[in-house]
Amino acid sequence: MDKRLQRLRAADRVSAPMVIQALLPTMTVQTGDRVLGRDAALTAGFGRTATGQQLAVLGVDRGVDIQSRREKNGGALTVPGYRTALRVIKHAAKFGWPVVSLINMPGADASPESERHGQSQAIADMIAAMGQLTVPNLVVFLGEGHSGGALAFANANLIIMLDDALFNVASPEAVTAILHGQQTVSDAIDLLPMTADALQARGLVDQIIAHDQADLITVINQTIERQLAPLKSLTATQLVAQRERKFRQFLDSWPVN
Repeated sequence: MDKRLQRLRAADRVSAPMVIQALLPTMTVQTGDRVLGRDAALTAGFGRTATGQQLAVLGVDRGVDIQSRREKNGGALTVPGYRTALRVIKHAAKFGWPVVSLINMPGADASPESERHGQSQAIADMIAAMGQLTVPNLVVFLGEGHSGGALAFANANLIIMLDDALFNVASPEAVTAILHGQQTVSDAIDLLPMTADALQARGLVDQIIAHDQADLITVINQTIERQLAPLKSLTATQLVAQRERKFRQFLDSWPVN
């Protein structure tokens, strides 16, 4: 396996639950979509930071060992996960709370069961709702974030990535499979703009955080609060327009070469 992927998928990788626990000393957790149940990969709810900022948080995590990774489906969210997240951001909009998403996931669950329950619609609903949020939203890529499953959380005013994180329409392995083995997994990482540096150069990523800092979780949380501060002065219309402008400018940077 590519060394970059080994580091991203390591058991001791910083995780969404770790960051959330430090960001929100007290938190009201929301579980389940009230229809199909809960998704163990999603940590979602509301809380107040140590500085008094009320936030809604959404965290997707792969797990740290074989048992937890099985329980969390390796971070591949199912329909209940997306519908729970949608319920949380609707509450956030109602009460005027910024939304923070913390992502490390291979993509959405692609099982027949998820398809039967309307996975594509659940993802589409989440992307649309994130884009139309009347409160600030911000996403932090802690590891990997691939396919529409990750994009559902990334339709945000601000995108932050750890310097070794990846964000792309498909995982490196999927890109290799699509190209019928014409590229190695390592080559696939560099073939499309999925690294933090490449995406920042195209204007999609707003800030990059070095992953090897001893106080990484503290730095992430300080960055979240600092980046959210200027967004509070924007109106709902301005927030929606800023998101649209951000992604339109990114599309203008294509083709890749």
